[in-house]
Amino acid sequence: MRNLVYKITTMFSLAICTYIIYATIWGPYKTTIVHRAIFLGAMLLIYLWSSKPLGSSRLALAIDTVLVSACVASLGYVVIFWKDILGAIGGAFLNPMQLIVGSIIIIASLEAVRRVSWPLLCIALLAVCYTLFGHLIPGELSHAGMSFRRFIYLTAFSHEGIFGLGLAVASTYLFMFMLFSSALQETGASDFFLRFTNALVGKTRGGPAKGAVIASGLTGMMVGSSVGNVVTTGSITIPMMKRSGFKPDTAAAIEVVASEGAQLIPPIMGAGAFLMAELTGIPYWTIAIAAVIPALLYYLSVFIVVDMEAAKRGMTHVPKTEKLGGVLKAGGHNLIPVIVLFFLLLVVHLSPTYAGIVTIFVTIALNFLKRKDRLTLKRFLEIFDKGARSCASITALIAVIGVVQQAFTITGLGPRLSELLVMAAGGQRILILIMAMFIAIILGMGLPTPIAYLISGIFVAPALIGVGFSELSAHLFLFFFAIKSGSTPPIAMVAVVAAGIADSNWMKTAWWSFVYSWPGFIIAFAFMHYPGYLLQGPLTGMAIRLVCGCIGCAGLAYAMQRRYLVNLQLWEVLLMALGALITILSPASYIPVGLVLIGLVVLFQFRKRRLVYGDNVLPYPGS
Repeated sequence: MRNLVYKITTMFSLAICTYIIYATIWGPYKTTIVHRAIFLGAMLLIYLWSSKPLGSSRLALAIDTVLVSACVASLGYVVIFWKDILGAIGGAFLNPMQLIVGSIIIIASLEAVRRVSWPLLCIALLAVCYTLFGHLIPGELSHAGMSFRRFIYLTAFSHEGIFGLGLAVASTYLFMFMLFSSALQETGASDFFLRFTNALVGKTRGGPAKGAVIASGLTGMMVGSSVGNVVTTGSITIPMMKRSGFKPDTAAAIEVVASEGAQLIPPIMGAGAFLMAELTGIPYWTIAIAAVIPALLYYLSVFIVVDMEAAKRGMTHVPKTEKLGGVLKAGGHNLIPVIVLFFLLLVVHLSPTYAGIVTIFVTIALNFLKRKDRLTLKRFLEIFDKGARSCASITALIAVIGVVQQAFTITGLGPRLSELLVMAAGGQRILILIMAMFIAIILGMGLPTPIAYLISGIFVAPALIGVGFSELSAHLFLFFFAIKSGSTPPIAMVAVVAAGIADSNWMKTAWWSFVYSWPGFIIAFAFMHYPGYLLQGPLTGMAIRLVCGCIGCAGLAYAMQRRYLVNLQLWEVLLMALGALITILSPASYIPVGLVLIGLVVLFQFRKRRLVYGDNVLPYPGS
């Protein structure tokens, strides 16, 4: 019976892919609410009936079938009678049928999130209770109250609720880039990226790990999921790193750090930039450009960490790697879709969704031009089926975010929580940043990055903006730490998956992934104070911050690894770390102090290396 269900959901996957492509080219069917109702109906059907069923028994299947049928019927009602619903004027004129339909939509969304995230379900239920009964709470958190009719209307039918911002992004940008990721994997582009990066850096010290970092970055910025990226690339890169001499927990941690950071890489940023643009109203291009330096500094620090790990283990280069020319000759065409996507986004300025469609079909067309390993009809259809199923898993979470968002909007809870956060920090900006960091990490534990960011953006961003930080920097800051929430214990889903592949302890993997990534995440605190890190302000200011950021992040990475040219003594570690922090976080007048401190350690290191190795000094960093 489950096989029949799978076939039916496959048909719905292909149907919704066809519809979304149609809607992207010719516009949504009838109106926005109809478009989103069609999309949500298909996603919940796929998710509840196949991707995350209640169980394997006949009773579980029967319950799932009843729930899915009610859900599809309710959303079908919205598609047919959308004019009547929108004309209900705030819920005052909703009829009994519309109240039932709205209730089913809300219950189905809550049940979908219950199957994957109890913490998010608790947040959603608290939002429902607060909306309906918040007028009974004494003190600052009390509100005027709300009728059940108005609650159903605003939560189930308005653009402030389930059909709001999250679903808008899921039914456009997110869906299209999930299809693109699926196309890359099915056509072998992901395997090419691994071969390409190994040929590029495989002969350097710790080459397999450096190749894993680059490959995970290239793949992950389009996959949009840290867990998905670890599964896709880590299943190959982690065993490769272990064979080259890295310990299992180290190999897993490197893959986690590289996969998480991939969502910082513009212009796609794992769909984060598109979600941020919808939430803030800031132009997409402004967000993508602002992320350039933070992403660069993050990966610079990760690369140095990998190199120092290899140096501490006495690793040298790998003598046998594929030649770059041969790899490009065999699979260089796999770079064309990425180049086309960048060109359409950055030069032609097509909408991300339309650019995604073009790039998907370019990817498929290039595969058909190959002599070997061409897509069969079955694999061609699997591109769209797998892409739709991946999106269904995230959409199930995104839908319930609308329940939380409407509670914050219509009750005025958002501004009040921001005021309380500012009061708790005593108005101190650095304390508010630290509190915001912890809140973003805690709220996002166990959730996909887009969901984690959306929650923290709703909860915390207003407080950061309220104490004087820019809207762009506030949301990028929260996005940074929403990414990191995926590998933070006690849930640490990204670390758990990587540890499973590496056969290592997941707590050690989570700890080392935190240690390896924190030099890059320090930059999040820096760009909150200095807009040059976000490529804003005078050209000289941007240039200074870029150079200082590179030196400072490198210094932090070396200090953390307790090695530069040779092992660092404790006083050198402290001096290097202090100089790096001053260089990154201080006003321009103090930067020379940081540079001098770093320079002193560098001079001592050259002297110590000469004493250790004499004239037979190995070249750095390739040893």
